[in-house]
Amino acid sequence: MTVQTRPPEATNAPPVDRSLTEQLAAFVTTTHAEDVPPRVRTQAAWFVLDWLGCAIAGLDTPPGRIFGRHTAEQPPAGSSCLGLAEGRSPQAAALHNGGVSHIVEMDDVDRASVIHPAAVVVPAALATAERVGASGRDFLAAVTLGYEVAIRVGEAVGKTHYFHWHNTATCGVFGATAAAGWLLGLDESRMTWALGNAGTQAGGLWEFIADGAMSKHLHTGRAAANGVLAAELAALGFTGARTILEGRQGFFAATAPDGEPRAVVAGLGNGWKLPGVSIKPYPSCRHTHSAVDAALQLRREHGLRADDVERVEIGAYHSVLDLTDNPTPGHLYAAKFSVQYCTARALLDGALRLSDFTDARIAEPAARQLMARMAVSLDPELDARYPREFPASVRLFLRDGRTVETTVLNPKGDPENPLSEEELAAKFRDMLPVTVYAGRAEALLEAVIGLDSRPDVRGLLGLEAR
Repeated sequence: MTVQTRPPEATNAPPVDRSLTEQLAAFVTTTHAEDVPPRVRTQAAWFVLDWLGCAIAGLDTPPGRIFGRHTAEQPPAGSSCLGLAEGRSPQAAALHNGGVSHIVEMDDVDRASVIHPAAVVVPAALATAERVGASGRDFLAAVTLGYEVAIRVGEAVGKTHYFHWHNTATCGVFGATAAAGWLLGLDESRMTWALGNAGTQAGGLWEFIADGAMSKHLHTGRAAANGVLAAELAALGFTGARTILEGRQGFFAATAPDGEPRAVVAGLGNGWKLPGVSIKPYPSCRHTHSAVDAALQLRREHGLRADDVERVEIGAYHSVLDLTDNPTPGHLYAAKFSVQYCTARALLDGALRLSDFTDARIAEPAARQLMARMAVSLDPELDARYPREFPASVRLFLRDGRTVETTVLNPKGDPENPLSEEELAAKFRDMLPVTVYAGRAEALLEAVIGLDSRPDVRGLLGLEAR
């Protein structure tokens, strides 16, 4: 495909006030890779590494294997698909890599926007970067810009949006489009069209959680692929709504009744959103992590065992109750969205691991009995801190009559409580052993962390799956 750089003459209209979409498009298209500070590009490389580990860990799971079979049926092309020996089209690769990277629930998350940016932005950027032969520096700049746009839209939609809509999909598609469009060299008009068509494809409903369906993984894969599609079509002159965000029948009007559309561009260009994103140490919904950290802290500080605990009270913000208040999870995915199960495992074992999410572990009598003695309630003071923070309090009523409690405002992995580079590398290594990438951890780690000086991202993942 040839990317045009001048819009058709038919679009030459009298000057008008720039829409929010046009302002985003102008910012993205006038940013150069060198405008992203080296420090931020280095952080972006660690986020890419974290994404890669999560994606590889998702391959050998039921939904991961389904994605693999579906992708294998698509015609071969040049964009890498994890686990497959041959690449596929950029859209097919983005769908595949975006889907598998959100399965084990360990991918990064931005608090203010409640978005998992890597699972949507990185697959779209990687597929497009491989197609055009972009350098590692350009790839990291595109990822940073994608995070910026996705998070800005997510910050502006308000709290009500998140009850029905999965922000990662609905807001993430804008970031995927920005990253892919920047790598394709779209001008401002075409980037505006691309973002307009991203918004009209935005979707992803939470109803899947009622029966533990696999749709959440489809959300990230589809948003990544839709971002690539929107950028590719815009490159050919396919137009999109210039007021898709704030228009009378646009994104905010349809999905965000308490949103603040103008917040999308507030302070645009003054700093970067990517360094504020959190990286998850536990394979469960981020809304469970503060309670897990609090339970681990009490267990450690007071030398407790689960048998010492008579009753548990968890105080939290509204999304914890809306999405994770489930004292009887019946399957693996429900357990990842059960603050009771995750907290029980922390108290029982002093850890929360990938291996804890199996039918056998979920059905263990000790875990079931402890979950039955837990109560989760809304804490107005903690709710007021959300989503700037994801806080939780845990109070343990002990069999000896004592009561111990603590509150965690910033769970492990937040910028205020970050994982070290050593911990990030260890997390990555732990994700690989049971996959076709076993034995490749060190080579992949070195390649990804060295992306800023890599002349061409093609071959980064290696297509020769074993």
